[in-house]
Amino acid sequence: MNQQAIFDSLRQYLQDEFPNQGIELAGDTRLLDEWFVDSMGIIETVIFIEREFGVTMTRADINGETFQDINSLVAFIGARAAS
Repeated sequence: MNQQAIFDSLRQYLQDEFPNQGIELAGDTRLLDEWFVDSMGIIETVIFIEREFGVTMTRADINGETFQDINSLVAFIGARAAS
């Protein structure tokens, strides 16, 4: 799966599961600050990522850097899928 497909899938998932009518979700929208994905949302997103993209996330992977925005998630998934 290419990076654009990963981006599109993540963006659609986040918009569907955690709607935020105040702003548009872009690649650099800060998920934890602006989009307000909370701790339960992070767990749900981890499950989605593992199922959708076939990558495994460890506890160390679940942090503010990985979940900063969609772009950081796409980079993480791309790197993990390539290894």
